[in-house]
Amino acid sequence: MKIDKRIISKSLPPIVAILVFVIISSIYFSPQLKGYLLKQSDIDQFLGMSKEISDFREKYDSEPLWTNSMFAGMPAYQISTKHFNIVSLLKDSILKIIPRPIGYMFFLMLGFYILLLCFDVNPWLAMIGAIVFGLSSLNILYLATGHNSKIHAISFIPPLIGSIIYSYRKNLLKGSVMLSIFVCLHLSANHIQMTYYMIFLILAILIVEFFHFLKKNLLPKFLKISGVLLLAGILGVIPTISNLIVTYEYSEHTIRGKSELTISANKNESTKTDALDSDYIKRYSLGFGEIWSVAIPNIKGGKSGLLGYDDEIMKKVPSKYQNEIANKYSYWGEQYASGGAFYFGASIFFLFILAMFFVKDKIKWALLSVSVLALILSMKYSSVTDFFINYFPLFSKFRDTKMMLILAQLSFPLLGILFLNHLLKHKIDKKKFLYVTISVSGLFILFYVMPTVFFDFFSYDEVQQYHSQINKYKGNQNALLQLEEINSEISNARESIFKSDVLRSLLYILVLATLVYLLIIRVLKEKAFIAILAIILVFDLWTVDKRYLNNEKKGRKYNQWVDSYKYRNPFQATSADIGILNNELEANPILKQKINDEIGQFKNDKKLKSSEIKIEKEKLIFRELNFATNYRVLALQNPFISSRESYYHKSIGGYHGAKLKNFQEVVEFYIGKEHAAIINILNEKKSIEAVQYVLKNHTPILNMLNTKYLIYNQGAPPIINPFHFGNAWFVEQIKFAENADEEILSLKSIDQKTVIVNNLYEKQINKNFEFDSLATIQLISYSPNHLVYETNTESAQFAVFSEIFFQAGWKVFIDEKPSEYYKANYLLRSMNIPKGKHIVEFKFEPESYFLSRNISYAGSALLVLFIVGMLFMNYRKVKLMI
Repeated sequence: MKIDKRIISKSLPPIVAILVFVIISSIYFSPQLKGYLLKQSDIDQFLGMSKEISDFREKYDSEPLWTNSMFAGMPAYQISTKHFNIVSLLKDSILKIIPRPIGYMFFLMLGFYILLLCFDVNPWLAMIGAIVFGLSSLNILYLATGHNSKIHAISFIPPLIGSIIYSYRKNLLKGSVMLSIFVCLHLSANHIQMTYYMIFLILAILIVEFFHFLKKNLLPKFLKISGVLLLAGILGVIPTISNLIVTYEYSEHTIRGKSELTISANKNESTKTDALDSDYIKRYSLGFGEIWSVAIPNIKGGKSGLLGYDDEIMKKVPSKYQNEIANKYSYWGEQYASGGAFYFGASIFFLFILAMFFVKDKIKWALLSVSVLALILSMKYSSVTDFFINYFPLFSKFRDTKMMLILAQLSFPLLGILFLNHLLKHKIDKKKFLYVTISVSGLFILFYVMPTVFFDFFSYDEVQQYHSQINKYKGNQNALLQLEEINSEISNARESIFKSDVLRSLLYILVLATLVYLLIIRVLKEKAFIAILAIILVFDLWTVDKRYLNNEKKGRKYNQWVDSYKYRNPFQATSADIGILNNELEANPILKQKINDEIGQFKNDKKLKSSEIKIEKEKLIFRELNFATNYRVLALQNPFISSRESYYHKSIGGYHGAKLKNFQEVVEFYIGKEHAAIINILNEKKSIEAVQYVLKNHTPILNMLNTKYLIYNQGAPPIINPFHFGNAWFVEQIKFAENADEEILSLKSIDQKTVIVNNLYEKQINKNFEFDSLATIQLISYSPNHLVYETNTESAQFAVFSEIFFQAGWKVFIDEKPSEYYKANYLLRSMNIPKGKHIVEFKFEPESYFLSRNISYAGSALLVLFIVGMLFMNYRKVKLMI
């Protein structure tokens, strides 16, 4: 049996491409092949914040949907909740064969390869373009820090866009199938910000295609295709609906939702209440000129660090200023911090510019428009950015506008490869090419020759600091002269960094221009051109990427890689954690026996080392401690930028971009000040009695949140707070507040005897109760989604619970009968308790999750039917044509 050569010729490029993608990804992340995993800071944070959830999942084989490990309690939706998605099963299966980060890089390249094939690009060129897209430093930076969901979402944007193009220009049946699959895969990443920005690109493409069909009098066909694609898109959305619905519902209660307040924490003034703060949104946005980092990585120094780390730079600094200059930052941009530049490649930038002059496809205007918009909106000091934040729908829901550069990240290599594809098929005007090359090269030459004309070498904050120092040393000529000389040396050092990369980018542009010119005049053959092109483009990006994520070693250890066990267990219990454990065990002998029984049943099935066995037993102990107790811990050192404490305890602090708005407002009004008061006492090295005085008299909010332990030093025992209110308590009086403003302001003088309740609940609450000092209420069973209390009173009482109020899911039962609860103290739960002995249960059973989960199951079935139906229709169509 002979194999048709045409089949081989068509099958060979994609097979080779897949192999090359795996090989290049494996080479870049080579330590992974030796059993190491990439040390990602955000994954460490994730493992901390999700520990209670994963422990619950492991122990009870179900989803808790709520966790008390961060911010005193929050839904688990945006941390770690498993959602069934039939299409994602295929992706997950591939990731088991090709684990991340190699697997993620593979998906990035494969997705872009599909996009280019949808444009009928030469398959070998498409392979190069896919590699270039994958190696964009944006992807490398996100992988290095652990923004895996972003990479997941980004990797399926190119094939999703390709599906739309393929549907309008080639085959609607196949294109719609592709679209439904890639929509589903993209949304399963649960990164709505990436989806939001992608919509800008889709709309731009639809406008271009609309005018194309309109010009050819094919509007009915456009509408038909659009209708089918809309259906395909909806069918792609439905399997992910469980995630989307709970995310939407939760977002209304987070810092991205609308506040009940009309005042701010600092001043009793009107404040924006339905979105993120503008400064917070732009915290990581780019400053003046920094957008050129897409073509010149060190345009502002690349990544945060010190000039002293660069030996070559320091050699040029006069000895008398060495120490001063060494401690200055090598990054002088306006981002709060920078892990590196979003570099798409100087060579790709040049190809993008050439494409605008030579590519005939009108899609270039859609790609150009969204790229320009993304570049503008990524800038911190832009009136357009401010306009979008203030007036454009949903734009203010997301922080870090720089992320919109994913649109340029896709558009630059896409148009660049379209130009090269055009070049292989058609002759182009040599003069026009030379004019473009000279213009682009000339601009880079000007950057190199006259850098200070175009760029500053100091950040805005540094300039402000410089002016304040001038005022400080006014009249002191020696000090002013020294200040001027130091600033001059800083500028020279940074200018040297800048010029080095400008020259590097210029050389890549000139080398690539020479290669293209040799093809134009037909000195080079097509195969040689593609081979040399691949080397230039890959080397351009590869060498910059390695600045940010490399495989360097110190001795036998990798700088950015750890063994798989350490990766999965980033934290180890400290003296503070052990101190808390011992204190709880001492107070609870039954728990101590239970833990001893659990340890006795521990089996070393995984053949762990002795040090690893110790960690596993430690994790088991703290898991049982967590599920047997319910108190909170506050780490005094940076409590809201780390999830380390969440790994072992129920924490007041944590690390997450979507905390509940009510909690954040209480942090701003009170917890921040209470935290500062404790820190001040400790810094003054006052006695523990002084700390106890502060805890008793000046930390009512921490006390009502049941903050039993304070960790001020991981190497020391914790501070025990004897004044925490406990899990629940009865109050003597209820004070009703007219509105949310009065409610939160009344917390200033809150105590355990009084509760503040909004007057919205006044008619529902039984106010006619007599406080019974002998009445008891205690927590008898804890799990994150199910709290059981036992009450014993001689008369009806009113109880407050140190649990976060979240009505979209929490239900309360008294003796298994549904009851009502109310928001109290702006943040907590409260309810009427009838006289006698009762069992009160709080259960987290969000109807939105269970309903949407069933819809997702049905959606998965519909999607499969749609895919099968469309492929069958396409098969019949092809058969009829034959």
